[in-house]
Amino acid sequence: MIKLFFYCHLAGLVLLSVGIFLIFRSQNGIQEINSLLIISLCIGLGLLLISPYPVVKAIGWMKNNS
Repeated sequence: MIKLFFYCHLAGLVLLSVGIFLIFRSQNGIQEINSLLIISLCIGLGLLLISPYPVVKAIGWMKNNS
C-alpha cells in the first residue's frame, strides 16, 4: 500500500515541476484562461498527490518502532 502512495508522490512531483516549468516558460501568454487553467491544474494536482505520502510514511515508521 505504501508503494501506491510513493508512486502518487512521484507523479505529484512531476506535475508540480511541470506546472512550475509552465509558469516560467509562458510569462507572456499567462493572461489566457486556458494556459492559466492548465498551470493551476498541474500545480494543484501535484500538491494534492504529494501530501499523503509523508503521513503514511510516518504512520508506518511509528508502527515499526512501537
